[in-house]
Amino acid sequence: MKLRLLILSTLFFSLSTQAVTPSPAQIEQFKKLPKAQQQALAKQYGVNLSNLSNNQNNKQIDNPDVVNERPDQKSRDSQSAGDEVTETEIDKGMRSQNQLKESGTKSVSSETDDSEKAQPKRKLKPFGYELFAGAPSTFAPATDVPVPHEYVLGPGDTVKIQLFGKEYKDYSLTIDRNGTLILPETGPLQVVGMSFGEFKTFINEQIEQKVIGAKANVTMGEMRSIRIFVLGEAYQPGAYTVSSLSTIIHALFVSGGVTNVGSLRNIQLKRKGKIITTFDLYDLLLKGDTSKDLNLLPGDVVFVPPVNSTVGIDGEVKRPAIYELKGETSTQELIKLAGGLLSTAYPNASKLERLRSDGTRTVVDLDLSKRANKQKVVKSGDVLRIYSVLDEMENVVSLNGHVHRPGRFSYKPDMRLLDVIGSITALKANPDLDYGLIVREEPNVRTVSALSFSLKKAFSSPHSAENLALQERDKIYVFAADEARKLDKLLARLKAQARLDEPAKVVNVAGHVRYPGNYPFTQNMTVADLIKASYDLQLETDMNYALLKSKNYRQNITEFDVISFNNPADLNKRLSPADKLYVFSINDEREEQFVDLINEIKRQTNKQNQQQLVTINGEVRFPGTYPLANNMSLKDLVAAAGGFTESSFMNSVNISRFNTNLKDKSEYSLIKLDLDSDTLNTYQLQPRDSIVVNKIPDWRDHETVKLLGEFKFPGTYVINKGETLAELIERAGGFTNEAFVDASIFTRSYLKEKEQALLADAERKLKRELVSAQINAGAAGSSETILSLLSELEGVEASGRMVIDRKQLLSANDSVELRSGDSLIIPRRNSAVSVIGEVYSATAQVYTKDWDMDDYINAAGGFNQIAEGSDAYIIKANGRVVGNTGWFSSSDSIEPGDTIVVPTNIDPVPTLSIWRDVTSIIYQSTVALAAVAAL
Repeated sequence: MKLRLLILSTLFFSLSTQAVTPSPAQIEQFKKLPKAQQQALAKQYGVNLSNLSNNQNNKQIDNPDVVNERPDQKSRDSQSAGDEVTETEIDKGMRSQNQLKESGTKSVSSETDDSEKAQPKRKLKPFGYELFAGAPSTFAPATDVPVPHEYVLGPGDTVKIQLFGKEYKDYSLTIDRNGTLILPETGPLQVVGMSFGEFKTFINEQIEQKVIGAKANVTMGEMRSIRIFVLGEAYQPGAYTVSSLSTIIHALFVSGGVTNVGSLRNIQLKRKGKIITTFDLYDLLLKGDTSKDLNLLPGDVVFVPPVNSTVGIDGEVKRPAIYELKGETSTQELIKLAGGLLSTAYPNASKLERLRSDGTRTVVDLDLSKRANKQKVVKSGDVLRIYSVLDEMENVVSLNGHVHRPGRFSYKPDMRLLDVIGSITALKANPDLDYGLIVREEPNVRTVSALSFSLKKAFSSPHSAENLALQERDKIYVFAADEARKLDKLLARLKAQARLDEPAKVVNVAGHVRYPGNYPFTQNMTVADLIKASYDLQLETDMNYALLKSKNYRQNITEFDVISFNNPADLNKRLSPADKLYVFSINDEREEQFVDLINEIKRQTNKQNQQQLVTINGEVRFPGTYPLANNMSLKDLVAAAGGFTESSFMNSVNISRFNTNLKDKSEYSLIKLDLDSDTLNTYQLQPRDSIVVNKIPDWRDHETVKLLGEFKFPGTYVINKGETLAELIERAGGFTNEAFVDASIFTRSYLKEKEQALLADAERKLKRELVSAQINAGAAGSSETILSLLSELEGVEASGRMVIDRKQLLSANDSVELRSGDSLIIPRRNSAVSVIGEVYSATAQVYTKDWDMDDYINAAGGFNQIAEGSDAYIIKANGRVVGNTGWFSSSDSIEPGDTIVVPTNIDPVPTLSIWRDVTSIIYQSTVALAAVAAL
């Protein structure tokens, strides 16, 4: 058993690797194995059990592949794909038409589609040669096909004769060179020249006559081979040995087919130097007719002559290609060769491209709907182009955009807008009912224009003019309320129609609207219509001032009109093509929106066109320069500037007017204009006017001062003009019992800004000194000092402290007049003395009556290495600075709340003389911050 499995395993391995069909005995041996072992062996060696089991019963007859792909076919295909194709004028027309067809398939509601890409140029190929797109590998025609009765027997053929009846005999006999077949029962029989049908009848007659009680069954065995020649424009011409059943087509396939310069319509069969027949492959390819595909005899020659006349046909036909002509051919016959016209063909606009005798090309227009043109004879080298019908439908209107069922509708006379849309249910959710468009094409000039409509008005009054009448080819656009309008394609077409005397029918709205941008100019369009096109104004829109810009292209002048949305006459103002409406927010600056506009006005300024700008400053919300509108009044300019501020002086304004004769004289005149309602409305502005709106005298916004610390009622107080610090302290209820009045910290905002600038200047100088010290050799000590100073400056915020003594806090006559932003801090009583600066342990010491400065410094660890001990000084509790010796010489004793400061030695940086003032600012700020932190 194991041996048998081993043998079968070997057998299967050889079968899987060599693909050899097993013999019936081997199959039977395999079938005797258990099913599980059969499946295991089949799985192991990749054998299909179903094929194996059906091998004997369902033997397939496979015709061998006689041709493979030609070696040069791929290269020719790649070359043809990459070759430059000469494009004629007709090609351009065909390509343009294809582009129109492609664009017609796109959604017409998409107005932002990119420009269509150029269609690839099609190169016509000769018809029929793909049949032979291969090279011969072998020619082994199937031997198991039935033999036709007409087959003529000859020397070398083998016949099989079975005798049955009285006895059974089986013969396989070959016809000898003399055409004789020797059958033992009958003797020699002369059979050469007989057809196979005649031979069967002849044998049966012989057996009946010479063998009693026997009958014969006659079949063909192995048939003879014949030698033929395939010559001319065959792919591989030469001599071939083929089956005696072979025909002209077989011979062509054996040789690999016909080359691209060979004729498909004049293939000749020659026998003994004479043409027996000509075979037209078009009959096979187009009709399936093989009636002239004769069987070959030994020595026959299949000759392929060069191709003769050829013509091309392209466009709306079923098989565009280059066809070989056979005799005179009309355009109608050529179209028939190409399979006929497509349903989209428009033969009335056909063109025939023809080579002329002088080497140039010409084009002949053909209306192939006429009989005479159908019979026109084509010549070699002609190319017939059949154009398609236009994709643009006639007698239709289309509906696009925010609707459930967009598409085309049949146009009917007296058709109106609601005949297409029907009802509100035809629209998707959240439509814009106030603005829609109808794009209409003028039939005589093919230019487009736009009409706007309101579905809200049309639905409410279906029998009124709001339900617009439609025309053929109208395109209706319905927009969504929550999406920007997609009009790029339409706007581009409108701009392309612009001419010198006719600007593009496009208007623009910019600024504080829902959807700013360009919109089609519609018939009788008003400012209100443009606002509807942009959906609507946004919240907080300035309703009193908008600016309408119009351009006079011939004179290169830009003109302006002031628009008030509260004025019905302004809303109904008619627009012109290329107008632009500027809409502003009531709370936003306008300068950014006017930058380009002002620059444009300045560029247009010349002798004939004065600079149309006016300026307003002072107490208006948005001071600046504005375009001068037509008949612009002072009220209009104030509205452009956002209106008066709360502090505006309303009795008068100052106007500076520029006067010139535009030749040799100019001057400014100053005008003080009394303000009243009539003056505001009627006073007309001129170019370059400058208006200043004053502030109400003694106008003051809320000025506040902060009182922090030990007050009975600390907080932020609004002060009156001229109020002193003592008066404010009295209003705050005075001090608490814990107040350390002598340690008050009074700060002022403008002093803080001044000190902060001084700190920034010191930081810049230190960084410059640091770079210099690092460049110069031997300046390591200087670098360390500068780094130490920079670290002290880092993050320091000036306090703006001003020294105030007790008398100024308590006496109204001697006190300080307050300013907005002042701050007074009164800390609690403090019995400590602080030591800060360049000591080893900066700290606060309990006040000791008999101690001097040196005692407190020693208690803080003494001077460190970079201290400038001789310049140590005292910051008194009230902020006054007194020196120990030198430039602050004083004999003041140290008291509770004082701060001793040991500054840094700046001798390594002799150029930094500012540092002494900076040190005072730093330590004053430190003391102030410490006081605030202790509150």
